[in-house]
Amino acid sequence: MASGLVVCGAAAGSARLNELDVPLASARHASHVEGRAILLERPRRGRFDSSAAVEIASGPAAGSRALARVRNGTVWPAGGTPGTEVVLRGPLSAPKRRLGEALDWPSYLRRRGIGAELEVDSIAATGRRRRGIAGAVDRMREAAERALGAGASRGCAAVARGMVLGEDEQIDPLVRDDFRRSGLAHVLAVSGQNVMLLCALATPLLAGLGVSPRTRVLALTALIALYVPLAGAGPSLQRAGVMGVAGLVALGAGRVSSRWYALLLAAVVTLLVNPRVAEDPGWQLSFAAVAGILVLGPGLRRTLGFLPRPLADGAAITIAATIATAPLLAHHFGAVSLVGIVANLIAIPLVAPIMWAGMTQAALGISAAALPALAPPFGPVVAAIGRVNGVLVGWLTGLARYFGELPGSHVALPLRNSLAVAGAYAAMCVLGLAIRLAHARSDTRRSEAAAAWRRSPRRTRFVAIGVAIAACASLWHALTGPPRPPDSLTVSFLDVGQGDATLIQDGPRAAVLFDGGPPEARVARLLRDAGVRRLALVVATHQSRDHQGGLPEVLTRFHVDALLDGGDGTRDRAFADLLALARRRGVRRLEPRPGQVLRAGALTIRILGPPPRARDLPPPDDPNLRAITAVVSEGWFDLFLSADAESTAILGYPLPPVEAMKVPHHGSSDPGLPAVLARLHPAVAAIEVGAHNSYGHPAPSTLAALRRAVPHVYRTDRDGTIRLTVEARRLRVATAR
Repeated sequence: MASGLVVCGAAAGSARLNELDVPLASARHASHVEGRAILLERPRRGRFDSSAAVEIASGPAAGSRALARVRNGTVWPAGGTPGTEVVLRGPLSAPKRRLGEALDWPSYLRRRGIGAELEVDSIAATGRRRRGIAGAVDRMREAAERALGAGASRGCAAVARGMVLGEDEQIDPLVRDDFRRSGLAHVLAVSGQNVMLLCALATPLLAGLGVSPRTRVLALTALIALYVPLAGAGPSLQRAGVMGVAGLVALGAGRVSSRWYALLLAAVVTLLVNPRVAEDPGWQLSFAAVAGILVLGPGLRRTLGFLPRPLADGAAITIAATIATAPLLAHHFGAVSLVGIVANLIAIPLVAPIMWAGMTQAALGISAAALPALAPPFGPVVAAIGRVNGVLVGWLTGLARYFGELPGSHVALPLRNSLAVAGAYAAMCVLGLAIRLAHARSDTRRSEAAAAWRRSPRRTRFVAIGVAIAACASLWHALTGPPRPPDSLTVSFLDVGQGDATLIQDGPRAAVLFDGGPPEARVARLLRDAGVRRLALVVATHQSRDHQGGLPEVLTRFHVDALLDGGDGTRDRAFADLLALARRRGVRRLEPRPGQVLRAGALTIRILGPPPRARDLPPPDDPNLRAITAVVSEGWFDLFLSADAESTAILGYPLPPVEAMKVPHHGSSDPGLPAVLARLHPAVAAIEVGAHNSYGHPAPSTLAALRRAVPHVYRTDRDGTIRLTVEARRLRVATAR
């Protein structure tokens, strides 16, 4: 029977794969699209473009799905609302694996049923929407999204939508990174806890209305069947929905429910829907988490029996799921969070209220959209719930940020293949058996210790608990507190990928930051790890995302005395937002002038260029050559910094001999670089550049010129952060890799 089931399952999987591959093939065979399509999701913004899955509704590729990309600045019709019918035009191409990325991009798109990428040349709305059941779900989701946005700030509303509806496209990438590093990323994705909390919210309400148990089961089943497509029907939510319905059916039939049976049934159903979903990290993590809860949960619950029952249950589930998913997280994402268990335990009291408040808002919003007469009385209620929920979401976001910024919160642990993952799980099993054996052998001693604890005076127990709490708090502060600043002059060429960020610390006295890299580099964390508590000066050398993109977070997280504005009159919106933030934070704004001398502690910053721009001239199209160029000095040591300004501009400045320099413009090709080096005579040169960048930096000609003229050359793409320490008359260089 087992063999027959395996054969039948393989045949069904093969037939389902053939069915799924039909639209993929039609997309691959078409080379151009010009016709109607349906937006299937909200666009997700990238660095240069935004993208969304669309279903092509006309032409040779009709019925297939493609990932449509539009250049930044192009407005998606109807705000990119899912279900909108559009007319678009553009070339189709087969997905290709991206250079330097571990993610198999074509396989990822194929799992989502997407067979091609579409570079959109033009797009416009037809004024029509998707119809049928899918259209009804679209309208309900829109009503729920509007309700979740009432009464809360944009950032908090985006997090609430992610938690309740799985709509995470509008969550700030920096916030999403905080949740990932803190081990709370699962909170932003709809999963089994959503279904559990939905049933926990609806059950007492149905009981209070006097609904019979059998009818209650039917109502909960209908709620799950509605919520799963409403929240996107992702793999983990499909699993949770099947398990929830299986448990409800067992309850309604008066049968004993089996969680293992429900888990296996969920695996069968989800694989039947899409056999390729087994490759999806979310599917794997979801099933691993539930299996871990089933295996480890009961023992952990007994071990935590001294805690109140709800707290013991929540802690046991959190610890079990965290342990069970750690090897898979290391395999798929190359890192694990060391603070995830603690962060999740502290977040337990916040997650359930946020989910219940958000679900209530969504239900009221959908009801008001279906029955417009309910909108006037429901509106103030939804807004009031949103204001309270916004406070809770703010606390949760702050918790994720705190744990995400702790030193060592996110540790690289790459398990590169399935064999390594299997080995990790085997090691965990051996460790678990050893702990269980030791636990059994120490049962008598533990019983005696527990009895002695109960016999001790109450005052003694309170004192012991207080001392233990104080000791734990002191240890936590010692382990997680920011490090001390360096004792001597230190220059850090920070590894921010394809971007610039150079930190100069005058020992513990003052710190100066030239540029902040792109926002995703999270330079504020790098500053904290370097012992920075306050910045005397921040220099925005010029308008460029990979230079000023990380500075808003720096101004928000640190006290900054002054900002040297190298915007040169740019009309760029992001740079204007940076200056506006500086004004709100009370940061003094300085304009650069050639010959200007600034001081920070014992540091002297001499501005070499650029020369002033005539007020009647517009800002240049290429701001690189107008970047602030400076020499930072202390005692006998001089450091040359020029951001992206190359020899065309630099050779016109008074260049002194220096001990160290940052190579201009990430090491781009610059025929005049040898002349620059001949005037600077540096002993150390650092190239701030990202690995596998698309610009070809650093250029071979630049590397050759540096090898001929500079004794010691370093680059952040290979060496990581480069730290140059100045002591007495010596330079000492340390690299992260």
